[in-house]
Amino acid sequence: MRIYIRVWLKIPDAEAATVKNTLTRRLGFQNQISDVKKERLYIIEVDSGDPAELAKNFAKELVNENKESYRSSFEDLSFEDGYVPIKVNLHIEDGEAISTQNRLHNRLGYRNIRDVKRATIWKLYIKDDNQEEIAKQITESLLINPHKDSYEILSM
Repeated sequence: MRIYIRVWLKIPDAEAATVKNTLTRRLGFQNQISDVKKERLYIIEVDSGDPAELAKNFAKELVNENKESYRSSFEDLSFEDGYVPIKVNLHIEDGEAISTQNRLHNRLGYRNIRDVKRATIWKLYIKDDNQEEIAKQITESLLINPHKDSYEILSM
């Protein structure tokens, strides 16, 4: 069973604002981009248990409720309309994901966890009709390092 936990800041996100400014002021996307937002994504594989209860318990450990909000889902990862979601993840070993898995498994006793993966979801609010091509250009020119990152343009 797979649990998805999407986490985003309630407060202004300086990294997303910097990406938006770079795209609009330096890379020439001012007529195509209206906004950029970012989320952290945890993909947690478990053997057993109630997914809603597990997601709630995992969120207590992974989400700082003072400054972050989250949404969890099970088995499918879906997004709202209005933006192009791009999932960026490491194609090399992810030490933070391994550390998260060890913390949940060893320190908190969740023995049913098989795997934890982590990714960043970039939410590109694109005004142009050719959204997929613009999203690909933006991702490859700014959002990823091709030596360590891979990406996927999700539902459109």
